[in-house]
Amino acid sequence: MTNALSFSSAGGCAANSTTVGGGGDVNVEKRCDFYLSKKRRYCANSPLPDSKFCGNHNPSSKSRRVPCPIDPSHSVFRENLDAHVKKCPLKKQVETLETQPYYSKGINAGVLGGENVGSEAKRRAIHEMSVSEFNELVGKIRAFHSALRVELRESFVEPDACKKWINQQVDRQVPYQEKHVMQQVSIIGNMEEYGILRKTDESVFGTNCQQTIEVDGCGDEDNSPAVVEFGAGRGYLTHMLADCYETKKIFLVERRSYKLKADRSLRQKDNLSLERLRIDIEDLDLHGVESLKGHKYLAIGKHLCGPATDLAIRCCIPERQSINKELLSNGCRMRGFAIATCCHHLCQWKHYINTNFMSNMGITKEDFDAISCCSWACRWKPQALMTFPQ
Repeated sequence: MTNALSFSSAGGCAANSTTVGGGGDVNVEKRCDFYLSKKRRYCANSPLPDSKFCGNHNPSSKSRRVPCPIDPSHSVFRENLDAHVKKCPLKKQVETLETQPYYSKGINAGVLGGENVGSEAKRRAIHEMSVSEFNELVGKIRAFHSALRVELRESFVEPDACKKWINQQVDRQVPYQEKHVMQQVSIIGNMEEYGILRKTDESVFGTNCQQTIEVDGCGDEDNSPAVVEFGAGRGYLTHMLADCYETKKIFLVERRSYKLKADRSLRQKDNLSLERLRIDIEDLDLHGVESLKGHKYLAIGKHLCGPATDLAIRCCIPERQSINKELLSNGCRMRGFAIATCCHHLCQWKHYINTNFMSNMGITKEDFDAISCCSWACRWKPQALMTFPQ
């Protein structure tokens, strides 16, 4: 028996596959008519009776699906919700996480019970403003900016310790993307410039680029504080830090699971302790991490989206948490903080670290939601779509 598949003009397999038998009989095996653009083919599932689509892609099924309360990244039919919650693959993982000493539900959330405002709702609110309301908001922003009197400057620094990464003399098992590497180099370079990192060996950079992390007056006995990377993703920022400095204790905080992580390469380094904490920053109590107790640490992050920056600040500053003094005295201490923010349109008033300051400046929650959409106005555009003044 031979199988023959017809192809659509879009480049993927057609919705129906045709099977040609040895006797010349043609049997048509129906498949779902939903085209998967990322896979460049049609769905391979069988369609429902009296429908061209399977249960996952049937348009009438979308209104009946609800997000899973354990993991909202996937959805289930409303009538199957109770049964699904009992056997959701992430249920065991969540139950295990809740038993960890560093798990504390909503400890870094800020205002409990506040609502999340989506980007679409924020943009809609701006479009629905009258001209006078919009001009009033612009006036508030200008007055706010003038009152701050903060000089914002660009600072790109290339430390000598990172030259082997700049010159691509690195482990080739880790993907190398020049854009991300230069961003990581500059984050580390600015940490040096501001005194968060300091080279104890001032010798000229050579084939051995190993330096020692030291923080003025606050290092451990081995002069090497731990490093906690928030929103670590695959851990490439910490990987560069470990390659170019004698980092001995690393904690990667990330709520998602990733492929191609730098963990394997990091674990091959001598005298390096690596611990990955799969947890939302909102629920992380660093003072409950047993292996971090009594240590000083540097908090870093690259592309810490929206409210994650506020959550990380609250996580690292004890005064922002309800922690008893005994636990605080035996816990860990932050000795440096370097975060590269992004996705300001995702910021939320309920998570913002200093709403009192905003309120004193006359900025309301509604104003904050409108202002946080500013990143949509300066987002990247393809060169062909950009227009420049003459």
